[in-house]
Amino acid sequence: MARTIAEIKKTMTDAFMADATVREKYGLKEGDTFSGSFSVVSLESILFHIVAACCWALETLLDGHIADVDEKISRAVVASVPWYYKMARAFQYGDALVFDDATQEYKYAAEDEGKQVVKYAAVRDRGTMVDILVSGEKDGRPVPLSGDVLTAFSHYMDRVKIAGVVLGVKSQNADSVRISATVYVDPLVLGSDGSRIDGGGKPVEEAIEAYLKGIVYGGTLNKTKLVDAIQAADGVTDVELGDCQYKADGASAYETMKGNNYTAEGGSFIADGLGETISYVVQG
Repeated sequence: MARTIAEIKKTMTDAFMADATVREKYGLKEGDTFSGSFSVVSLESILFHIVAACCWALETLLDGHIADVDEKISRAVVASVPWYYKMARAFQYGDALVFDDATQEYKYAAEDEGKQVVKYAAVRDRGTMVDILVSGEKDGRPVPLSGDVLTAFSHYMDRVKIAGVVLGVKSQNADSVRISATVYVDPLVLGSDGSRIDGGGKPVEEAIEAYLKGIVYGGTLNKTKLVDAIQAADGVTDVELGDCQYKADGASAYETMKGNNYTAEGGSFIADGLGETISYVVQG
């Protein structure tokens, strides 16, 4: 923000009065002020005012230029991964897009959160294309978009995307995972089947379900974090993790997880058969 002429002039006169050579030439004493030593119509005062006015004019011009640049930047489309995520979540089922001549973008005439059916989105830049995985929501869990909704969403993304960018749009069920583990438990807290002795459910299975549900949509299952989640469950004293298997939506058979991480093709995970794959050992 541009300073006032008075502020600029004071900055210069303060520096002028602080200079030892200037004080010596003018016979000024320590602590003398410019306004107390020079008249407003003195040559010195007039020169400082002229220079201050020129500086003020330059700063005002720069402020206007910065405002123009900021406005153009705010209207510019930066086709980054976060931008595609934002646009995917902004989809409104049943509403037509309108073209804004000012910004050269397609947008909705009005925002309606009630029509924004995409509740989960994950965007992955593959280099030659951008993959967009989306889901709706039911009972707090991701669910695939219906065929009609997915078709409308695909056309919407084709309309708002940057020209020339190839998009891969899909929506599918969560990946199923089978987790094999041997869990050592405290017999004072858990029974041999992993149930709480006080009748409060199965904490190990609850911990696994909570961990899988807590993985961000489009995120990765990590074996180390999985073990940590099981270890933190009530009554657990130790964990030996066995094979972790996964099956994407439409796959015919489970595959064994290689390495420590697996990213779901469907964006989320659901446990399958925990009652059969988790074995409990009571430690005395």
